[in-house]
Amino acid sequence: MMMCTHRVAYFLIAASLLLSRTVFASGYGDVAVVVNTNSQVSLAIGSYFQSARGIPQRNIIRVSTSTAETITDADFVSLRGQIETYLQNNHLTDSIDYIVTTKGVPLRIDRCDSGWVGSASASVESELMCVLGPLSDQIGEGGGIPSPYFGQTAHFSHKAFGIYLVTRLDGYSVQEIEQLIDKSGPGVHLDPASSFVLDQDPQWGGTYATLNTNLRKARDILALSGASTVLNTDTVFLTRQSGIAGYASWGSNDHHAAQYSDDGSPNDTWAPGAIAETYVSTSARSFMAPAVSGQSLIADLIHEGASGAKGYVYEPFVSGMADVSILFDRYISGYNLAESFFSASQLLSWMDVVVGDPKTSIVTRLPLPVQLSSFAVLPVGDRSVRVAWTTLSEIKSYGFTVERGAAATGSFSAIPSSFTYGAGTSLTTHSYSWVDNGVAPGSYEYRLGQADLDGTVHYSESRAVTVPLNGADGGQAAVASAVGLLQNFPNPFNPATSISYRLSTNSLVTITVYDAAGREVARLLNRQQGPGSFTVTWDAHSAASGMYICRLQAEGRTWEKKIVCLR
Repeated sequence: MMMCTHRVAYFLIAASLLLSRTVFASGYGDVAVVVNTNSQVSLAIGSYFQSARGIPQRNIIRVSTSTAETITDADFVSLRGQIETYLQNNHLTDSIDYIVTTKGVPLRIDRCDSGWVGSASASVESELMCVLGPLSDQIGEGGGIPSPYFGQTAHFSHKAFGIYLVTRLDGYSVQEIEQLIDKSGPGVHLDPASSFVLDQDPQWGGTYATLNTNLRKARDILALSGASTVLNTDTVFLTRQSGIAGYASWGSNDHHAAQYSDDGSPNDTWAPGAIAETYVSTSARSFMAPAVSGQSLIADLIHEGASGAKGYVYEPFVSGMADVSILFDRYISGYNLAESFFSASQLLSWMDVVVGDPKTSIVTRLPLPVQLSSFAVLPVGDRSVRVAWTTLSEIKSYGFTVERGAAATGSFSAIPSSFTYGAGTSLTTHSYSWVDNGVAPGSYEYRLGQADLDGTVHYSESRAVTVPLNGADGGQAAVASAVGLLQNFPNPFNPATSISYRLSTNSLVTITVYDAAGREVARLLNRQQGPGSFTVTWDAHSAASGMYICRLQAEGRTWEKKIVCLR
């Protein structure tokens, strides 16, 4: 495997929770399907997909071309011309966002120069992404074209980005492809028990270490979301995992794959809607059975039951691989399969092939359509309470209302003046704060009422606080009805965060920060303290981006909170 960095850049958005997501653009009126009239297999797959998704007849592009997987540039020019002419003559140029090719349509273009960064050889699908747009004159030129959709957080449209997202329906047989279609589509329910398996090979260093790093970043994001995640960091090549929702590995390029698998395939079982990426140079060179010898093939992943996978028809180099930290973040955040793969991929007119229904997406059901990363309630000043919260993502969020209740009764009333507008739909961090003034001394519970744009209201967990008889000391003398470690604020943070805690009695207090592997990275406090509310600060300038565990030991008990540093 030959790789090098080429136009390297990556974009990492804030981590997102698995929530009930709106499925964007789930209709198929903007999807065109390419079928080869010379291939009965292509016609059968196109017909099955059209029927399963209700695709309009005028969106079916019938071409006459070679049935071989590999074609010449002249063959591609003819194929491209037929597709462009059909889109233009049927006034579909601007209304189509996604193009789907089918088995029986050529797969790759051999321009006799593959294997170097200036190659003009490419996949058919990657070249078709650039037709009828501002990048069309660069089709067939040497080297990949920087993708205008790489790293984007907006949902895709041809009008906004000037390209098409092109995926392929392929596998070893028509039956396998039909099964893929049956397990795919918008809004596939993801079992919360499903896992994302990320298999590093620690022996890959130098330039290639970037790919291992992306696997770790993906784990941090997925773990923060609450997804079940397996990050393998040793020399074992993981096989026979079950309930896979997402998968990334070195495939046959894992130095130890041959010890565990004959062909670099994981032999896993896959959940509906599962997607995969492997760091293998020619993983999409063929979908013909029996499998072509050489490096591992994504066709084997489709055969096992994956609903989507990204592969490469020739050598893509490191920069051509999908950044899996973006890929899986987008996919669990409500983006469809095509958006997820292509926002994670830097190059067009290159070696990439994405297999799957482009509009496949996954959803699960949890109480709030908002990722609330922190919620703190603290007495401040004279008879005032500060309520602060941070969201990592919001879906159709209209706003928040602070509710207060007496600790003894557990009943809450909304404070009318507390309403704060939300961020609508956003995948970036937002911090909010509101102060409840003129609160009589006593013990209270506070919670948030979060309203969706459709009027649906959801409630957060409550937080207890005690307002002292006088606030001359800023509330530090208050002893809350609940003791222990509070969620840090802000969270995620860069580079510092405040960690608050409450004590009910005199005690030796130790506050320690550990990394995800359980190694101590900071000792913030180790001394005797009396009852009250306290705050310490962790300055994480020297810490790497990722998830950490903050542990409070006091009063003979231990409390822990997950905290996240994002740079």
